[in-house]
Amino acid sequence: METFDPDLDTAGRPLRAAGLLLMGAALAYYAYGTAAGLPLARALVALWVFLIVAVFVGLLWWMPARLRYALSDEALEIQHFLGRRRIQLENLREVHEVTFALGRRSGSAALPGYYVGRFQSNLGRVTAYTGRAAGEGLLLVLHTGEQVLLAPKRAGLMRTRLQRATREGAEEA
Repeated sequence: METFDPDLDTAGRPLRAAGLLLMGAALAYYAYGTAAGLPLARALVALWVFLIVAVFVGLLWWMPARLRYALSDEALEIQHFLGRRRIQLENLREVHEVTFALGRRSGSAALPGYYVGRFQSNLGRVTAYTGRAAGEGLLLVLHTGEQVLLAPKRAGLMRTRLQRATREGAEEA
C-alpha cells in the first residue's frame, strides 16, 4: 500500500499563532484576576475564552493531520477527521490533473488546511478531500458520475498509479 500526503494550505498558521497568543492572554488574565481579587465572574469569562480558543486551535492542528490517501492494488482509501472513504479502483472511470478553486460548500467541513465534503467549484459539484481551497489536484470521475477531488503532494505520481490501475482493471474486464 502506497501512501500520499495531502498538500496542506499554510493559511492556518497565523490563525494558530493568534489563537495561542489569545489563549496565553486569557490564561494570564485568569491567573492575575484570581490573585488580584477581581470578581470571580470576570476571571471565569477569561477561562471560558481560553477553553474555547484551545478547542479551535486544537482542531486547526489536528484535523489536517488526519487527512491521508492510501493506494492499494484494489482501492484508494481516503482517511479524514470523521472516518474513511474507500473507492474501489474498478469504480474509477477517469483521472485528471486539474487546477481547482472550491466555492460554496454544502454539508462539508472547511478550516484552513482541511476541506472535506461537497463543494461547488470551478469544476462543478465535487466531493473534496483536500488540504487547500485552491490549487493543483486530481479529479477522479467515478462510474456513478461523482467527481472526487484530491490534492496530494505528489499528484503526478498518484495520477500515474491510478491511471495504470484503471487501465489494468479495464483490460481484465
